[in-house]
Amino acid sequence: MEAGKQMKLLNRVKWRPNWKTKWFLSILCGVLLVILILFGTSYMYLIQKLTAANEKTSLMSFQETENGLKGMMKNAEYYLSQFANNELAWEYSANTYKTTVEKSVAVQEIVQKFDQMMYADTNIYGFAILSGDGRSVVSTTEKKSRTGIMEIDEKTRTVLEECKESYPFVKWISGESLDVGKTEAFYCIVNRPVLLGIVAFGEAEETEEDSYLCVALDERKVSQSYGMVSYNGSRAALVDENGRIISSTDPDYLETVYRPREEEQNIEYDLSYHNWKLVNMIPKDEYLREARGIKKTGFLLGGMASLAVLFFCLIWNRKYTKPIQILMDQMEMVGKEQLDIENPEKVGWPELDHLNEEFYHTVQKLKSYISRLQTAEQEKAREELLALQYQINPHFLYNSLNSIRWMAMMTNNTKVADSLVILCKVIMPILRNPSFTWKLSDELDFLENYIKMMRIRYGNEMEYHLQCDDGIQDEDFPRFIIQPVMENCFVHGSSSAEARHIYLRIRKTERFAIEVQNTGSFLEAEKVAEVNRKIAEGTPDNESIGLCNIRKRLNLLYGEKGDIWLESSPERGVLVYICF
Repeated sequence: MEAGKQMKLLNRVKWRPNWKTKWFLSILCGVLLVILILFGTSYMYLIQKLTAANEKTSLMSFQETENGLKGMMKNAEYYLSQFANNELAWEYSANTYKTTVEKSVAVQEIVQKFDQMMYADTNIYGFAILSGDGRSVVSTTEKKSRTGIMEIDEKTRTVLEECKESYPFVKWISGESLDVGKTEAFYCIVNRPVLLGIVAFGEAEETEEDSYLCVALDERKVSQSYGMVSYNGSRAALVDENGRIISSTDPDYLETVYRPREEEQNIEYDLSYHNWKLVNMIPKDEYLREARGIKKTGFLLGGMASLAVLFFCLIWNRKYTKPIQILMDQMEMVGKEQLDIENPEKVGWPELDHLNEEFYHTVQKLKSYISRLQTAEQEKAREELLALQYQINPHFLYNSLNSIRWMAMMTNNTKVADSLVILCKVIMPILRNPSFTWKLSDELDFLENYIKMMRIRYGNEMEYHLQCDDGIQDEDFPRFIIQPVMENCFVHGSSSAEARHIYLRIRKTERFAIEVQNTGSFLEAEKVAEVNRKIAEGTPDNESIGLCNIRKRLNLLYGEKGDIWLESSPERGVLVYICF
């Protein structure tokens, strides 16, 4: 019991908005939706513009710095090739020195040569000459040199083999890719981040038997060449053909694999050498900071606009729903068959005032129409009473014909008696059934009786043949639609002594298709065209009045689907086609 009371209470408390509230909420939601769509579209457009601007700026900066970076590397390669043509390099590589003193003097000359080249190009951090077996190393940086031996580990050997394969071109790698101990002589030029260029210059087939020239570009100066592209917390980097970062404005990225991140806008620029590329990794949080400020402003303006719309909708709802409510009240009265409504007063909204006034006048016209309809119904009732009085006339006609038939039989005139029987069968369907349609079987029974009567009049010179699809005899069929065509076959048939045939073919798929063929008649093409034109235009003459009547009835019953037309040929006679 308590649960039932609570449910009743909840049903009472449940809020059900009326049409005014629904209308108010619809307008408010629609306006807010428009504001939201406009703001969202503008915000997305702004983000796209910022993203496009970042990409355009970065690519332009990379394009400007490409030549400088390329020139830096080309200069270093030039110095390597210049030194490779020096006899000092070949003598040191061949180790043709007889004494330690000779070798020491050669090393000093090599160091001096390295110093001259570094002085000429400040971007170069150091030079080195290295034997493939590590037995002899000379490296120098910033006028500091180191000689000795180097342990060739597996990683270094792999690099040397690649240099051997790329001969005579320089192989560029990151100095971080070599694992060189601090005590080794080669550590002198890789003790800081460098971009290392290595080229083989000997003629030995084996890697261990050849010598290699090395040049080290200061990675800090390399990154400065393209570092101008970095802004808003972005990080630029130089990526080699293997996807490894060999130079970067952020040292933490060196020797890492470059992978684009969702939280960054990654802008890539393909360089025209070494299959390298420059990338700029811009954090989205940084360049979208301005957009977020605009977003906050947009939300503030949207909120203010929403309050303004709310205030406007309240005023609008209060002022302009009154005439609609008046109209609804009057319509409710009319729905309850209370037509005695008053002409509403004007409220100042011309369109709705006009609508209320038109509804009032419409109701008044409806009252007048109902009054006339009631009067007409009374008159119709009186006419039906009169019709009942005259119902005896068809029976009187039928009984009279039947009496004449018995009189003919009493005088042994069987032909007249049979004719009267057939005539009664033809007339009674016309008198008894006032509808426009009946069963196809009724139409065929009527045609059979009609043809019997025509044969009594015209003799048996006309043969009648019927072809009808199975299963359609119970379909609805327009009354007396074929009889006028049959009548034309008898009336306008040929006077030839040869037997004539009438073929009636009835089919139905989606609609009825009827074909009446009279083999005993023929019309010229001009006559056929003239009759078809009169049927289509509805301008009959004495010969086509029955066909025009058929088409008119078909159009009334079936619209444009109903049609009738003629065809004629000497071989087939006259054919009449009916479809609906």
